[in-house]
Amino acid sequence: MEGQELLAHLRSIKRYFLMDQGDFFVHFMDLTEEELKKPVDDIAPPRLEALLELALRMSTANTDPFKDDLKIELMPHDLITQLLRVLAIETKQEKAMVHADPTELALSGLEAFSFDYVVKWPLSLIINRKALTRYQMLFRHLFYCKHVERRLCGVWLSNKAAKQHSPHSAQGFAGAFTLRQRMLNFVQNIQCYMMFEVLEPTWHVLEKNLKSASNIDDVLGHHTSFLDTCLKDCMLTNPELLKVFSKLMSVCVMFTNCMQRFTQSMKLDSELSRLALEHGTMLGPPTEVERAEERVRKERARKHLAEHVDTPQLASSFEATISKFDKNFSAHLLDLLARLSIYSTSDCEHGMASVISRLDFNGFYAERLERLSAERSQKAAPQLPAPRGIPAPAPRVAVTAQ
Repeated sequence: MEGQELLAHLRSIKRYFLMDQGDFFVHFMDLTEEELKKPVDDIAPPRLEALLELALRMSTANTDPFKDDLKIELMPHDLITQLLRVLAIETKQEKAMVHADPTELALSGLEAFSFDYVVKWPLSLIINRKALTRYQMLFRHLFYCKHVERRLCGVWLSNKAAKQHSPHSAQGFAGAFTLRQRMLNFVQNIQCYMMFEVLEPTWHVLEKNLKSASNIDDVLGHHTSFLDTCLKDCMLTNPELLKVFSKLMSVCVMFTNCMQRFTQSMKLDSELSRLALEHGTMLGPPTEVERAEERVRKERARKHLAEHVDTPQLASSFEATISKFDKNFSAHLLDLLARLSIYSTSDCEHGMASVISRLDFNGFYAERLERLSAERSQKAAPQLPAPRGIPAPAPRVAVTAQ
């Protein structure tokens, strides 16, 4: 396999599927952000291919001799469905997963996006379709985490702009700012764990093993072991952890959508007030025609905002909405930490302990977990019923001598 440059091809796959090429992904996600927001049926694959080519030429990936083997693929289902179907193989749930109705009625381009790689024979014996599917699952997981991080950073930028327009509202936004930072710490620590404690060390072990391999069976075994270890340590082989992690990511995305809408509303009100003030001070009171045009503009803007606002959010105040997000995020994160603690002790998964130390670096969640476990143990403790059939002893009465 040395003549076929197996290690060079694997490095090229690592560069893209395991997000080793940082500047390439910055360019690529900037270029495709608007396109991937569309429904998957409205996306033109040739346009994505052109944007991929542009991102490759603009970054240091241009020096990769195998960059032309990288292709784009739009999957028919999201990552969670794909992983659950793979995990259900040869189990009782396999038939139910295969014949289940599709739940992704409005799958976005971001949820369906993945890379593909062209591999020719004889390298296809090692980098086969099964191996590429595992690379795709790892990539989709990392790519979505990076997307959520970018969304949270976008909220940070919009919050800065909102404070410029309404400085007196900073105190009301304190809870939202704190929650945003907690979410950002969670996503960044998860990414740091996967990149620097799972993928990179495991890759170095693979390189060392491939150099000492004597036949193709050894190479295939080392490569399969590398992918299995990466999937397991990235929490992609445990359905329970996967579902909790998916809920956490969903809460983060919904929070960013909510914050963007509130920020847009504040910007709109501030801009309308400024325009009305300038018009009244410079040109005198507005005419009836101008007032009608202003009402139409306000109505259009409010309709645009209302299209993206859920009914519960309309009915509740901003503080109540943020409090609900905080409660949901904390509950799911405590659930994840509790499950990680169980797996790290019962299944001897020492990598899970590293995740806990990263997510709970200052012991903030440890106190909550202790209180939660104490409450659960009190509820689960059976109350012993009082024994029946044994009469209570009669009280003794002291008799004094006359």
